[in-house]
Amino acid sequence: MVTISQSPDLESVNCPVCGPEPYTVWMKDGKPTRYVRCRLCGTIYASPRASWASRYAWLDQTFSFGENALENANARQSALAREATLIQHHISGGRMLDIGCDLGDMFHWFPDPGWTRHGVEISPSAAKYAAQTHSAQVYSGTIREAGFPDTLFDLVTMLDMLYYVDDPSMTIKEVARILKPGGICAVEISGQSYQLMRSRGLLCWLIEQRWTRLHTDSSYLFWFTPTSLQRLLEDSGLRIIEEHVIDSPTSSVPWRDQLAGSYSALIRRTSRLSRYWLTWTPKYMLLAERVEKI
Repeated sequence: MVTISQSPDLESVNCPVCGPEPYTVWMKDGKPTRYVRCRLCGTIYASPRASWASRYAWLDQTFSFGENALENANARQSALAREATLIQHHISGGRMLDIGCDLGDMFHWFPDPGWTRHGVEISPSAAKYAAQTHSAQVYSGTIREAGFPDTLFDLVTMLDMLYYVDDPSMTIKEVARILKPGGICAVEISGQSYQLMRSRGLLCWLIEQRWTRLHTDSSYLFWFTPTSLQRLLEDSGLRIIEEHVIDSPTSSVPWRDQLAGSYSALIRRTSRLSRYWLTWTPKYMLLAERVEKI
């Protein structure tokens, strides 16, 4: 559990995987906030971090319905299609919940009558659009506020959103609670090493003409290693059954898409040799099954 101590503008927290264990300062940028790295599991997390109120304002603005959200959703279509196919190798129908469902594009790949679609989305405007467009029941808020009954869902997806939640450990425990025994949880995140290489230094400069795109007071709170994410899932009663490299969102630059595709193909091969290589992929998805308690 992440323990939080609060001031009006800052929150100090522990590692979501290891608790109050030693850490090293990973990044400071002149603000009262910073990123630190857990010495045990390697998770990088913000502490002290900006208050919930300021982070919520950013999340609501960033993920609200509008032209930018529609463009981002369009860039994700091929990745969502592949993820849906991989998931439905294990489960062909039932009640699904997409946490952080954004505009609801994942629902397109889980049609009626085989699937009953539910979502949770922090942005009210995005939640409304997802519900109306995809005939889904979408709660505007957080998963813990939604208060779903025990063992309600056959499938829960958390795609590209675990960086933003206040307490990943409690969030995943909540997912395990509302999953049926044998139900499937799909978690997609960025590889830690890739994301940090992409966000600071020469590669960031070549792509975006700036040396860093990270700010310690942002809403990006966590970067997990494959091992630390596995621990989060297993500690909550979820057993990993598969892992998959997922392609980056498409762009309007053909050479960039070709390069990204070649890189993903390389990492897809190396990750079959060792889960370690998932840390170098732009995106990867873990499929986990809720273990039935005896």
